Amino acid sequence: MGKVLRVAAALLFIASSVRAASWPTFDSEDWIETPEAYFSTAEERAEWKTVDSREGRAAFQARYWLKRDPTPGTERNEFKELVLARIRAADDRFRLEKHPGSRTARGFVFILFGSPARVQDTHATAPEAPTFPPRPTGPMEGNETMSLWIYDKERTPRILEALERPSLEIEVIVEPTRQTDAVQSPGLVKQLQEKLAKKSIVNPDLIPSGPVESAGAAGAPPVAPPPAAPPVAPAPALAPPPVSAPLDAAVRPVLEKAPNSTRSGDTVFGDAVLWHDTGGAEALVWFYLPATAGAGTERRQLHGLVRTEGGGEEVSSFSESVVTSEAFSSAAPGEVAVRRLSLPPGTYDGAFAVTEGGGTKVVASAATKLTIPNLDAGFSISPLLLSRGQGSLNPGDEALPFAVGHSVLPPGADAVFTASETLWFFLEMANPPDPAKVTLEVRLRRGAETVRSHAATPAKLDVFSGNRSFCGFGLPLKGLSPGDYRLYVLVRDGVLPPDKYVLRSADFRIPA
Repeated sequence: MGKVLRVAAALLFIASSVRAASWPTFDSEDWIETPEAYFSTAEERAEWKTVDSREGRAAFQARYWLKRDPTPGTERNEFKELVLARIRAADDRFRLEKHPGSRTARGFVFILFGSPARVQDTHATAPEAPTFPPRPTGPMEGNETMSLWIYDKERTPRILEALERPSLEIEVIVEPTRQTDAVQSPGLVKQLQEKLAKKSIVNPDLIPSGPVESAGAAGAPPVAPPPAAPPVAPAPALAPPPVSAPLDAAVRPVLEKAPNSTRSGDTVFGDAVLWHDTGGAEALVWFYLPATAGAGTERRQLHGLVRTEGGGEEVSSFSESVVTSEAFSSAAPGEVAVRRLSLPPGTYDGAFAVTEGGGTKVVASAATKLTIPNLDAGFSISPLLLSRGQGSLNPGDEALPFAVGHSVLPPGADAVFTASETLWFFLEMANPPDPAKVTLEVRLRRGAETVRSHAATPAKLDVFSGNRSFCGFGLPLKGLSPGDYRLYVLVRDGVLPPDKYVLRSADFRIPA
């Protein structure tokens, strides 16, 4: 009898302690707290809090699923299908009177980690203490169940591989009389949730990584092979860099909360990582500021904060007068504030902002991830550069910011292209195993819909120095309706199996 009492008391203590932590939050109507968002990262949850419009929230949710789509460009998103199927199963299996099954603790664990190898349930019933006068009959306290979910290498190896653990046990306290359940070790489960959330992002266009699995070509009709890029006027060089000052302390909080979105109204943020005939890769960041952005342009300042990946060591910070450049094109009048960054090879988190009026007014801010490759080791592929075409270099033009090989590639600063234009995209590559075997596969999506696709075609690399090269293709936009689009380019090196590729993407808009 004493042992039963000790077990019951322990279960009651554990359950009350976990309930006090209020985890997870099941009653919130906020999408980021729903079962669909159980795989969101800490950064995504912070970004969600900055989204203040219905359109922005819809775009965020679309990006959430697309970043986890193992076969981008196809009609199916297998990750989304798996999560929704687990939600339905959890609703059926773990429902409590107050909550759908997917919003219970057991539903949370099931959706996140999948079915366990086995479950061990331990029931404890506390004996009823004598009372006077006798209590009415009814549900009694003390009938809790400790449900131990066990994951092992034999039956559930994939989840343990993802978590990098030899085994996993999760205890859930179920209280039928209160119609509640709770995880005993919420801190551990939260840590594991964050690890899985980061690993669920398999689309390396937003988080640079290695090859991911492919599901083959999309079923949309192919686009005709693009012709050679038309010549355009060479772009002028950047003005001499201004004298940088330490980061303005008043702007640091703005940079800490800068959104990952590249477009805010008509203001657009862009970045590129390029390399030339010699030397390492360099990063460029810019803001397209429309002509109607406001007065006081002569007092505008550009601010930057760059850290090693994951919010690590601060490697660069500055506040300086805006330097504008004409090395871009745009669909509407405006100016482009641009900055070159010299960083050693590695991955960085960057945040940038433009202010005016002595730093009191924020014109634009944005955060991005910059990956600087080591051009002396391994196959490297630059981000996509969207342009209206390329031009030829003249002697002495090598200092141009977008001089690549024998050409100059001026980006579309506002990422706006009309339906009557041809969108040109360019990629740089270094150290391909066999340049003749590199192929590109193009997929154009509007939200979750694939609107164009181009089967794998030879990249036809233009080698401009040693093992450095670039390629460019045109995508006619005729027939596309106004809206926001994302261009995906799948690069295969011709050496790895065909179901392995590196993915790059870029966003643009077709105006009404």
